[in-house]
Amino acid sequence: MPLEADATLLGSDPAGSAEDLPEGTVIGDYRVESLLGEGGFGSVYRATHTVIGKRAAVKVLKREMSKNSEMVSRFIAEARAVNEIRHRNIIDIFAFGQLPDGRHYYLMELLEGESLEARLRRSDGGLPVPEAIAILRPLARALHAAHARGIAHRDIKPENVFLTPDEEGHATPKLLDFGIAKLAGDGGSKHRTAPGVQMGTPMYMAPEQVHGRPVDHRADIYSFGVMVFELLTGQAPFDGESAMAVMVKHVSAPIPSMSSVTPKLPPELDGPVRQMMEKDPDRRPASLLEAVDALIVAAESA
Repeated sequence: MPLEADATLLGSDPAGSAEDLPEGTVIGDYRVESLLGEGGFGSVYRATHTVIGKRAAVKVLKREMSKNSEMVSRFIAEARAVNEIRHRNIIDIFAFGQLPDGRHYYLMELLEGESLEARLRRSDGGLPVPEAIAILRPLARALHAAHARGIAHRDIKPENVFLTPDEEGHATPKLLDFGIAKLAGDGGSKHRTAPGVQMGTPMYMAPEQVHGRPVDHRADIYSFGVMVFELLTGQAPFDGESAMAVMVKHVSAPIPSMSSVTPKLPPELDGPVRQMMEKDPDRRPASLLEAVDALIVAAESA
């Protein structure tokens, strides 16, 4: 299926339907064909270039969001971040603008496939190790490229990874949603995070995010470790009755071993994931490439 709001870029709020763009609406050089999905912030549409026939997806903010300077700032920051990185495993955003009614939009590549979250739901207790590593390795390279430019994603999770088949049918991962990314040098921007404010998804938040402290690429390494744990076991390392209960565990609970959750997994894989999920950022691997290389070495030795 095409890239939808499948909770990949948006949530699931049918109330946005009142702002749908009718079929045939022209945005820039692209003609809207159909609605792909909608959520609390806006909608995503399938569109085609009016001359050359190139297909694309259009993400449009709701009217009230387009009047919110912080939301518009984040919307712009997302487009800016992905274009600074320009990596094949990060979704391409190639145009930005504003509709006559005031709504902001950007054009991005149209992806065919499914989210990593959807793939995980179809699995039986987690993905096979070779399949997981084939997804994780290029994602680590993409994030390493972002980190090299001083950009931390801050919301790494399976929902923000899309799997699109290549020419040979192999799944190519694409990292999505840099909407809350931290860009180097944006300390004076309108969307600067205030001290004590948590940014991210509780199930995947690093301890420093839970505390609302300043974060860097090491928070992504922690979240990546949580995602690795979930991909290989089929469940998150920490769960609870509320978001707060989960966040408390990220801060204080010992990290469970994957092999205790899923006995079929070799215990050699536990160490690299535990290191990614160290509570102290200084004790995590220096880079995601180093972290994933350690995971691959452990898998090969097992």
